[in-house]
Amino acid sequence: MRFIACAFLGVLAFPASADEVLWNKLATQGDLVVFMRHTQPAGGNPQHWDESGNCKGESMLTDGGRAHARRIGEAFAAHGIRPTVVSSPMCRCRDAARIAFGDTVLTEASLREIASGDSDQAARFERAALSLMTARRGKVPVVFVSHRPNIDRLTLELIDEGDLLVGRLKTGGDIDVLGRIRVP
Repeated sequence: MRFIACAFLGVLAFPASADEVLWNKLATQGDLVVFMRHTQPAGGNPQHWDESGNCKGESMLTDGGRAHARRIGEAFAAHGIRPTVVSSPMCRCRDAARIAFGDTVLTEASLREIASGDSDQAARFERAALSLMTARRGKVPVVFVSHRPNIDRLTLELIDEGDLLVGRLKTGGDIDVLGRIRVP
C-alpha cells in the first residue's frame, strides 16, 4: 500500500518537475521560443481588429485574464527570465503581453488572428511570425503572444488560454516543441 501511495505522489509531482525542467531550459539555453495564447477574454468580436489601437469592438481581457497575465509575468521574473516579446496587435494579446512583460512589446499587423483568414493571409502570418522570431532568437527566449489558430498553424499544437508552449526555433524556421508550462 505504501508503494502505491508513493507512486501516486510521484505522478502528482511530475508536472511541477517537468515545468521546472522547461523553466531551466528557458533560463539557460538559447534559440527558444515560448508560444503564449492570450489569457481569458470576453465580449466583443474575436475576429474584429481596431487598427487605431483603441480596441473598439474587440474582445478584451477579463479581470481574471489580466490577473493570469500578471501571474505569467511573475513566473518569468521568479525564474530570472527577461524575454523578448512579440505579439499580435489585437488588444487581448497586446494587453496580456504588456501586463505580463511590460511595455516593450513588438506588434505587427500581419500577426493578428487568422481563424477566418484566407490562405494568403495565413501564409503572410506564417512568414511574418517566423521572420520576427528568427530575427530575435538568441540567448534569451522569444515569447510569442498570439491566438489559438495562429499557434496551431506554427506548431500543430492546440493550447488553452494562458498556456505556454516551449519550443526550439531552428535555422530555417522549424520549431521543435519541447513541452508545455501551465501557470495557474
